Amino acid sequence: MINQKVLLLKPCWNYPIDPGDSTYNRNWPPLSLLNIAAMLQREGIHADVVDAGVERLSADRVAKIAEGYTRVFITSASLDRWQCPNLNIDPFVKTVFHLKKVCSSIYLMGTHGSVRPREILDKTGVMAVIRNEPEETVVEICRGVPLESISGLTFLRGDDVVITPDRPLMDLTQLPIPAYDRIDLSRYHYEVLGDRFALLEASRGCPFDCIFCVKSMYGKGFRIKNTDQFIREVDAIIDHAGARTAYFIDLEFTVNRPLAEAVSRHLIARGTPLNWCVQTRADSVDLPLMKLMRQAGCRIVHFGVESGSERIRRTLNKGITFEQVEKGLRAAREAGMQTVCFFMFGLPGETVEDMEQTIRFARKLNPTFASFHIALPYPGTEFYRQVADEIGGELFPHAYTGIVPYGHLERITMKAFRSFYLRPRYIAGRLKDREFSTFFHQARFFISYLKHRLWN
Repeated sequence: MINQKVLLLKPCWNYPIDPGDSTYNRNWPPLSLLNIAAMLQREGIHADVVDAGVERLSADRVAKIAEGYTRVFITSASLDRWQCPNLNIDPFVKTVFHLKKVCSSIYLMGTHGSVRPREILDKTGVMAVIRNEPEETVVEICRGVPLESISGLTFLRGDDVVITPDRPLMDLTQLPIPAYDRIDLSRYHYEVLGDRFALLEASRGCPFDCIFCVKSMYGKGFRIKNTDQFIREVDAIIDHAGARTAYFIDLEFTVNRPLAEAVSRHLIARGTPLNWCVQTRADSVDLPLMKLMRQAGCRIVHFGVESGSERIRRTLNKGITFEQVEKGLRAAREAGMQTVCFFMFGLPGETVEDMEQTIRFARKLNPTFASFHIALPYPGTEFYRQVADEIGGELFPHAYTGIVPYGHLERITMKAFRSFYLRPRYIAGRLKDREFSTFFHQARFFISYLKHRLWN
């Protein structure tokens, strides 16, 4: 389409904590929108990117910005939230309603429409819902391809709902370098890592099948970029975007060990300081790899531990032992890394004693940071399928309460935070490490979290 004006939009949730679902919202770049902007640029189509979250733009202010655009693509979950989207979609829906006053061609992207396309279409009344990976679908829409000929769409044709076939998973080697020139990187940061913060992905998907993980946006299987391609992206965020920190936000970064080693060696060779972090499995790291990554600037490794109960661990289909978790954290610690461990309460069949075991295991592991959350039965997961009959008709359930009431899940989550972070041993250890900046950022987050829990 000639002379089309395209807007790629991330709406604004409540910052930092959304009272609708207790999600901690961060100022992280909208990587999926930057991917799309780069793909459209390759087609000769310019697209503006607006991150209403980082700009703290209200729904009506977003609508004023959108005036004059011929197409608006709005995401309910940018790539950093594909796996853990906000449950409270009211800010997203409110933004859509305001957009409809100024633009008739609005398309929705993100996890919510991928797992609940008909419901989200009914709730918003937009042109179409884009299911799963959005990049190639957006390009075809902007090329002017008829909607019924585009895979991965759900839309209304009169009173009929049209559901086109799922789009085949894309070849990640065809992705261009994300269009970081469309945003101001100085607005983004990660409180435990630093500012001028960028996101990159070297792969999509995961070769494992944990029951709680929503992977609708990634599809089945595990796909990777080639090493040279990813290294070019790393060079671009440093040389052109001026990134000082980065999160390589793959679900399991070191599962692709050759790429992890190659990127680390490249960063060591070029000598430009970049503090970065990854998420991975504890059984896919060892001391030599951790030392190499640390030398290359990797400061933090995130591990999903989930539960400290042996009985519950076996039900999660995670395929990892507690001994492997301890060994992986020990390797990271010995290499000089900081560690983040994630734990959940309210999993299928989990009792209060199981939860207490998780708290004790977290204290035993003693990572640099521990994050405790109520487990979320996202639609599209095995967790959801197991408990669907007990949840009822909630569109995006806030918890599974078949065994433990929600109020107790909240109380034990708070108990876990207090029990972990208020230990004299922990506080003394953090001060001894002289990580004063991250320690005080962490303390501020902890206080704000306590305020939210106590006053909402």
